[in-house]
Amino acid sequence: MDDRVDWSQWRFADRSEYEYESGYSFDELKARSEELFVWLSAKGEEYRFTPLLEFDALNRYVYETDFLERLLDRYPRIRLCLDTGRLHVQDCLDPYFDAKAIISKFVRFTDSIHLKNVRVTDQITLNNHPVLPRLKPEDGWAPIEDYLSLFKAGNPDVMIMFEHRSDWVSDEELEDCYRWVEQLLR
Repeated sequence: MDDRVDWSQWRFADRSEYEYESGYSFDELKARSEELFVWLSAKGEEYRFTPLLEFDALNRYVYETDFLERLLDRYPRIRLCLDTGRLHVQDCLDPYFDAKAIISKFVRFTDSIHLKNVRVTDQITLNNHPVLPRLKPEDGWAPIEDYLSLFKAGNPDVMIMFEHRSDWVSDEELEDCYRWVEQLLR
């Protein structure tokens, strides 16, 4: 993780779940990532499944270089899952990160979107909220319409998993959620 960023609001269970960039050189990350991709690709072939990697708190090794794109090109069996809530939270917490640029950069490698919303103001609230057209970015909500337009343009066949708390809204609002998403992706 980027040492320059305050990660205190990120949801980690404990310190064993992450490493800072300063403790993990770019060369070491590239070497270990290559080993992982070789292994995952072989297991995917052996067991006939698609390894799906989900981004969580990306660092500049990923967004300022093309090493991961090159790995994904070399190991096409391995695909990505992008989470709209996590992308939005990092976009708000990390001044060096640009969620829309990440979507654009990795959309062609993405097989699945975890679609949800989260509100980020002075704190992170309502994580896993259903996406609704009334939830505006100027109020701290993720720019879902912008995100989905990038997916539609770059990978219209991406699968969507609604990863939301449907019990937080009425049945009518839930229908609005699904109808809105379908309309945006048409």
